[in-house]
Amino acid sequence: MSRPKNRCTWPNESKTTMKDVNIKALEMAEEALNHTDHAIQKFLTTGSLPEPLDCKPGCHYCCFNLPVVTPLETLFMGYHVDLFFMDHEKQKIFDRIERILSRIKGMRTYEIVMMRHELPCIFLEDGMCTIYSVRPVVCRTCSSTSAEHCKMIFETRNHRARLRCYQRMREIFQTVQTDLVHRSQEMGCQSDLLYVAEGIRDYFKHRRPIEAWLEGDVVFNIR
Repeated sequence: MSRPKNRCTWPNESKTTMKDVNIKALEMAEEALNHTDHAIQKFLTTGSLPEPLDCKPGCHYCCFNLPVVTPLETLFMGYHVDLFFMDHEKQKIFDRIERILSRIKGMRTYEIVMMRHELPCIFLEDGMCTIYSVRPVVCRTCSSTSAEHCKMIFETRNHRARLRCYQRMREIFQTVQTDLVHRSQEMGCQSDLLYVAEGIRDYFKHRRPIEAWLEGDVVFNIR
């Protein structure tokens, strides 16, 4: 039987089960996140920075946003939620997704950006991230040297203001995210960026999201 053209392949695939392949896909996402953490740590510990990062637990001004992530990161987050969240916790996430997507329905990207302060992340709970260990690259590299400045931006809704963030942190984000996109493309899998809320919605709407993504099917309905 000929191999489907869009099938994502791995070395020695004939010797692996679909479960093994799924694990490899999740490991690829985890590897990218670990690489991000190591790159950040290396930057923060080598050389003398003019100002330390001022991000602390409970500081969540940057969590009022619609993060844009890769399909691989979404699969990793969805798998984590499915595995570790109780049914009532999942329902809270689904309710938040419905509220947010209803709120932005029909809006253009720039319109969404202008109202981002009204859009708390679906994983934000009492000022803390409920998926912190598997949060995407964009969240890991979103940092600031002034929490007060972040607070000011949030409270004044100054959409033109930028975080006081080191350029190197932005570069780490761009490098890792671009690499994840390229690796997905090389595998023949869906690679377009998507909002976290939309991605998690589609993950749980699909009966077998990881397998389908690996087979080259469309899992995520991207705006």
